[in-house]
Order: sequence, then C-alpha cells, then structure tokens
Amino acid sequence: MNETEEMCSAPAGLDPSYFEISELGPLLAEGSVSPTELCRTLLARCDRLEPRLNAFISLPADRIMSDAHAAERELAEGRNRGPLHGIPVAVKDSCWTRGERTTSGAMAMKDFVPDHDATAVARLRAAGAIIFGKTNLPELGYGPVDEYHFGSTRNPWDPRRFSGGSSMGSGAAVAAGMVPGALGTDTTGSIRNPAAWSGVVGLKPTYGLVPLRGVTPLAASLDHVGPIARSAKDCALLLDAIACHDPEDPASEVGGRPPGYASALDRPVRDLRMGVLRDLWAPLPPDMARALDSALLVLMTFCDRLGDVAVATWDSAAEAGPVLVRCEAATHHRALLEEHGPELLPQVRERLLAGLDTSAPDHVEAQRTAKEVRRELSLLFEDIDVLVLPSRESTAPRMDAAGRRLDPDKGPRYAVPANIAGLPAITIPCGFDDDGLPVGLQLVGRAWGERALLALAHRFQQATHWHRSHPVLP
Repeated sequence: MNETEEMCSAPAGLDPSYFEISELGPLLAEGSVSPTELCRTLLARCDRLEPRLNAFISLPADRIMSDAHAAERELAEGRNRGPLHGIPVAVKDSCWTRGERTTSGAMAMKDFVPDHDATAVARLRAAGAIIFGKTNLPELGYGPVDEYHFGSTRNPWDPRRFSGGSSMGSGAAVAAGMVPGALGTDTTGSIRNPAAWSGVVGLKPTYGLVPLRGVTPLAASLDHVGPIARSAKDCALLLDAIACHDPEDPASEVGGRPPGYASALDRPVRDLRMGVLRDLWAPLPPDMARALDSALLVLMTFCDRLGDVAVATWDSAAEAGPVLVRCEAATHHRALLEEHGPELLPQVRERLLAGLDTSAPDHVEAQRTAKEVRRELSLLFEDIDVLVLPSRESTAPRMDAAGRRLDPDKGPRYAVPANIAGLPAITIPCGFDDDGLPVGLQLVGRAWGERALLALAHRFQQATHWHRSHPVLP
C-alpha cells in the first residue's frame, strides 16, 4: 500500500516527515522551520513507529535535542555551515560515534563507547548535521541472518517483510519518514539492498572516496560507506559532506576528490552511453520486469545511446564475493571469535569459523576471479558510461513473527561485482510490483563516476514520481 505526496514549501504546522533534505535546508536557513521543532517532530514519529519497525538501536533524545538547539543558535546568528546545517541524519550502528555506544549489532560490543567519531560522522557534524541516532543492523553487519541481538527491522511498506540487510535500519528509517537521510555501509550490497526494498535511494561510492576509519569492518577491501535518502539530490548533498581524503585511513584515496556532487546534478546526460545488463532481467518476476522495462523507456527519452551488454565474469564474481568476505571477516574478528564466541549468533559464528577454515587455494581462486571482473568491467567502461541493471532479483521477502525470512535468500548476484570492482552504484525506486512493494533500478558507473550517476538518477527522478511515494503508516 502506498501514497504519493507532492512536496512543497512548509507552512506553519505542516508535518515535515517526508520532506527531502534539499527542501528542508532552505527552510531551516531562512527560519521557516527550526532544527528543534524538526527533531521534536521526528522523535515523536519514532516513538509512534519504532515499536512496529525497530529501525534504531540507540536514539538519545536528550543529546539530539541539545544538538538541535545548538544548530538553531548558529543559524539564528547567521553562521550557516551549508545545506546540511540542522538536518537530522541517522547513522548505522557500525559507524563510531564519540561518547555514544556503537554495538555493530553484536551483544559482545554492546558496551563499546568510542572516544572519537568515524571520519564520515565527523564530516557530517562539521557540516552542521544532527546525528539522529544509531540504526539497526545484523551482528557485525554479517547478514542477512535469521537472528538479531537487537531484533529484526521491519519494512515500512509491509511490516511482514524484511527491510534488507545489512543497513536495514537506515533504509527503513528513511522510508518511514523517521529521518530524511542516513549513513549505511555496503560490502555485498548492504546499502543498495535495503534502499531498493524500502523504496528509497542508496549510493555506494567508489572505493576510497569515503573514508572507512572508525567503521567496524566486515571485509575492508569490499566495505564502503555511503548515503541513503529520498532522492539522488539528497544523496549528492550527503556525499559532498562525507567524501574526503583521510591520511590516517589506508583505504582512503590519496588526494581524495573535490566536492561538488550536488552542483553537478544538472549536467547534460544526453551523451551518456548506457549498457543494459540484459542477462539479469531473465530471473525477474513479470511484474518487476514490467516496472524495470518502463524505467528503461524513461531513460531512453533523454539518453540516445542505450544497448544490451554482457559481462562474462559477473556470476563468477558474485560467487567469489562470499569467499572473500568470510576470509576477511574471520581475520578482522578473530579475537572477538576467540574471546566472545559463545556470545555471537550461531549463524555469524559459523560464517567466521568457515572463513578460518577456507583453504588458501580457494581464497587465491576468489582473488583471481575478482581481478578478472575488475579487468572486464574496466574494459567495458571504455565503451559505456553507465551500466543499467535491476537492484535485486525480487522485492522484499516475507518474514515470520520472529524475524526469520520465509522466502529464500538468493544471494548477492546483483550487487557484489560492483563491490569487488570498487565501482560506484546507485539504486533508485522505479515502480511497484503487484503487491505494492517497491522495485529498484540500479546504475553502476566507472570509478569516480559519481557525478554522472547522480545526474542520471536525478534526471530520472525529475521525469518520474516514484521517489515521492511513501508507505501509509499508522
């Protein structure tokens, strides 16, 4: 069940729950909306919806309101830090926050309180954003699994459905109007999966564009930090804040990349060369295929060059991904496994042990496959600018009352090759299936090609209304 609202300026008393960041920023700057009333409204909404959705692990209302008052004073004094000043942004609970616990979804880390922020969180604070709580995730982000220390997060479009792992709380919080934007992490699709299933926008940036320092790792060579929001424009605004070079982070790109993702949204897209990964249409249910085919027709109205392409190594890369993840995760969390093994969920413990037991030849073979897909995609992006494919093979799966999935998990086939290649990828809503559940369209670009991806996604959203749709919630 869904409802579509047209956004507009905010007269007194209008609920801002589904306003975009790009709409709230000017209202906060001019004083039409105050950070305190915005945060108070969103906290009240969380009070109503959290018992049903469980999107947050921590939601410190007193600290949030204190930060809102500070932002309000700065804005009133004319000290505007930019388009995020006074904007509430939720953060996945694997991203460290100074003075507030960061559990990473693990009971063994429930009392961990970092003494400094993750670089991405520090950048949000410097931009004036209000860190609006810590969102739910499976243990160590190693999901989806069927058990959760802090409970499962439900999909706002249908609480009998999964919101997607592992940035499940961030996707659900944005989709439910609890917060206008959030940070997630993506190792094998963990930003794009919940964004697609929750009907919002999720961007996995190029590897190295957003620092990983202060983020609990799963597989550091595949991990990415990125934004989840209601529009490509909002993702661009968040990316402008968090993209930087961190000299203390070995994964951070030397020299970084200059900001300006939001200002590049209106760049021409007519000359972009798009390749459609048609093989990934074959497994789709007919209702999903119809929505995605309609999205392709929209893209063709403002992009002349669109044709089918093939990636021979795509499926082998999807199979290599879990091998790489379990080996790296076991290395990262070996001490946790040895010291707190009984406290870990059985499925997570089994995956970490499997990583320790993976043979060197299997790991080398997975690395060889990763090298092959990087090479093939690099060559492909000499001929195209954007690769177009579905975000997932299905819409949100069903869950039982305990949070166990009733529909089988079909793996990371649609997502993980972009992680292995370190390429930017964005999912945008493009319609609904016959059950009224969101369908996502995925765009993958060449390395450092965020500007083209965001411009194309923004142009699509100017031509459609799907990102303006939202679930009807009690």
